[in-house]
Amino acid sequence: MFAASSSSMFGEYLELFAHTEIFIFVFMEIATKIDLIQRVIFKMATVKDYVVFVALFGLFSVFGTYIGTTQSSGAITNIRDLAPIIAGLVGGPVIGLAVGLIGGIHRFCLGGVSSLACALSTVLAGLLAGLVYHLIKGKLLGIIPGILLGVAIEVLHGALALLLIQPYSTAVEIVMDNIPQMIIAVSLGVGIGIIIIHSTKPAKALKEKIEATEGANKGQKPTEHTNDEGNAGLKGSF
Repeated sequence: MFAASSSSMFGEYLELFAHTEIFIFVFMEIATKIDLIQRVIFKMATVKDYVVFVALFGLFSVFGTYIGTTQSSGAITNIRDLAPIIAGLVGGPVIGLAVGLIGGIHRFCLGGVSSLACALSTVLAGLLAGLVYHLIKGKLLGIIPGILLGVAIEVLHGALALLLIQPYSTAVEIVMDNIPQMIIAVSLGVGIGIIIIHSTKPAKALKEKIEATEGANKGQKPTEHTNDEGNAGLKGSF
C-alpha cells in the first residue's frame, strides 16, 4: 500500500513538472520571438503593449489552473502562480497585480473549499513579485533569488490555505498533498523563466531603437548597428 501511494505521488510530481515544462517552452517562444513581449522586457513598451501583455499572461495563469490536477477535496495542484510572478518581475507591481487578478478571479469562480485561499495567493504572487521589481529598481532578479521568491510565494500559498480553509484538518490535508509539489514546480519555473529572459536578445529593429534611445540619453549620436548581440537595455545579473 505504501509503495502504491509513493508511486502515485511520484507520478503526480512528474505530471506537474511536465506541465511546467510546457509553460516554459511556450513562454520561451513568446519571449524570444514576439516584439510586444520584448518591448516589455526591455522597458520600451507602450500602454497598449502592457494591456496585451497583461491579457496574455493572465491567460497563461488560467492555463496554469487547467493543466493542474484536481484532488478529491476540490483543490487543484497547479502552476497558476508562475505567470503572475514572471509578469511582476518584468513589468512591476501593477502588471503583476493585474495578471494575478485574472488568474485569481478565474480560480475563485471555479469554486471549491480552497477557492478563496488559492485566488488570493495568485493575486499576491503577482503583487509581491512586482514589489520586488520596484525594490530593485526595475532590474531583473537573479536566478537563485528568483527561485527563493517562488518558494516563498508558494509557502505563503500554503499558509493562506491553513488560515482560510475550514475545517483545519481539511486545510492540512490539502497543503500536504499540494504545496510541496507546487513549491518545486513554481520555483524551478521561475528560475528557468529568468534564465530565458536573461538570454533573450532584442530583435534587430528593437535593438536599434534601444541603441538610439541610449545614445540620445547620453547626448551622443546612436552607435551604428553591429552584429553584437549583447543584451542592451536588459538590466540585472545572475
